[in-house]
Amino acid sequence: MTRALSLDDRRLRTSVLFAVAVHSLFILFFTVFLFQHANPMGDGMEMVGTSIAFMFIFLPFSLPAYLLAKTGRLLIVAAILALIASFLYFGLWLEFLDELSIQPAPWNTG
Repeated sequence: MTRALSLDDRRLRTSVLFAVAVHSLFILFFTVFLFQHANPMGDGMEMVGTSIAFMFIFLPFSLPAYLLAKTGRLLIVAAILALIASFLYFGLWLEFLDELSIQPAPWNTG
């Protein structure tokens, strides 16, 4: 027997599901961005960024957050996982802007 979610739980669940949707759209955007900024005469290692985003951020953080939020269980844990994923995606984005020489990362100002 499942229990009905309170208003606060429904809001938290909706927020986590929205965050995971944004994460999924970021991976799509990131893939297109890397295709457009890859060196045509290079070795294609820029595309490793998509694999990093999917394997090391989406699968261990965003996907469990989605599954927990979808079932309405452990919503605080789901929110924490989604928050960690958001920070990791942002860090990855800054690192790849630095790697592609578009904008230096804040930690690489030397």
